[in-house]
Amino acid sequence: MKLLIFLTVTLGTLATGLDSAYSKKHYNLPYKHRSYHKECHCLNGGTCITYYLFRGITHCICPEGYTGTHCELDVDSMCYTENGEDYRGMATEYECLPWDLPSVIRRAPFHAHLKNALQLGLGKHSYCRNPNGRSKPWCYTKKRFTIRETPCNMDKCGPACGQRSISKYFKIVGGSQAEVESQPWIAGIFQTRRGTDQFLCGGSLIDPCWVLTAAHCFHDPSNPLDKSRYKVYLGKSMLNVTDDNEQVFMVDDIISHPEFTDETGGDDNDIALIRIRTSTGQCAVESKYVRTVCLPEKNLDLQEHTRCEISGYGKQDLYDYSYAQRLMSATVNLISQRKCKYQYYDDIRVTDNMVCAGDPTWMTDACKGDSGGPMVCEHNGRMILYGIISWGDGCARENKPGVYTRVTRYLNWIDSNMNAVTTKNRFVPEPK
Repeated sequence: MKLLIFLTVTLGTLATGLDSAYSKKHYNLPYKHRSYHKECHCLNGGTCITYYLFRGITHCICPEGYTGTHCELDVDSMCYTENGEDYRGMATEYECLPWDLPSVIRRAPFHAHLKNALQLGLGKHSYCRNPNGRSKPWCYTKKRFTIRETPCNMDKCGPACGQRSISKYFKIVGGSQAEVESQPWIAGIFQTRRGTDQFLCGGSLIDPCWVLTAAHCFHDPSNPLDKSRYKVYLGKSMLNVTDDNEQVFMVDDIISHPEFTDETGGDDNDIALIRIRTSTGQCAVESKYVRTVCLPEKNLDLQEHTRCEISGYGKQDLYDYSYAQRLMSATVNLISQRKCKYQYYDDIRVTDNMVCAGDPTWMTDACKGDSGGPMVCEHNGRMILYGIISWGDGCARENKPGVYTRVTRYLNWIDSNMNAVTTKNRFVPEPK
């Protein structure tokens, strides 16, 4: 009976201690700050649990996204910023040696037994770290009898552009229906006419506050441009159906290229920027349905036959009465400038501000309503906006490829106009 009473009291004491510890509000501390319980050394908002009966036993309860004895490991971080000295993720290489390996402790200057090991990110693991200020995270590897520092094969954190939720190539004119997650940068530009919103052109989200499109969409010399008549939709799969995945914006500004002209028979300098915002002043919210596309590097010149994708809500045939009701996607191949100028068109209509692409069978193409939409090509693992759907001779006509605004020619123009607006909102977190 005495033993039973002792056990009951003991368990009650433990439970009381745990309840008392949980009742403290330390688990609400911001991330990246140490817990007030110094005996635990809990990092990143971890909660220190002290077992009151056994004063020497403590334990960290980690918030979501962190793990480790001190909540020092960032579960989701797979890229690094600056030179990676603050990287605390779990990226590693097959050859990486544990920082607490006896041979590392004996022979290497950085290891898990240093006094400041926790501050350096070192511990009982083999994750990539940069304790000595190298150019990027590294780990120790062994070659024969030598232990050496080996850079880890990991990316530097950059803008999360050109990444889609689902990656599928689709077989516009002759194209196939596409889920908006496969082209999450696609924008639908609508114009209010006679009290109703009517689809006008496509566009591409290049920044949470900016859409890139074609200047000819707004070229109407007979009517002054009225930005209040336009709306921009993102995350739209169905043209005439609204769902919870969509985001709708008013237009703050429309900036067409000052040297746009159609007097050559083609549309030269066919590019325009649209600044968007919601009624509460917000820009786009990143989700799996809405993401930015990457702009290309200034000197990027993709080779002929490079496979790219076009997408839009345009007509599936030149003589169709209405636009496609679902987002469409198709693949096209880049065509050399020489062929486009001298074999398919001429050097008056096609300038160096343009790039041509088409289907080798001439069965797929952009068409009316696709104007302003993206032609994206994969480069270095991301989708980049290489062209803007501009003009062509008919739709899917043999030997008449689509002609696109060559985005690489306008990077300075894009940058200077976007930077001229001093207040730029960034992506806000996706609502939970």
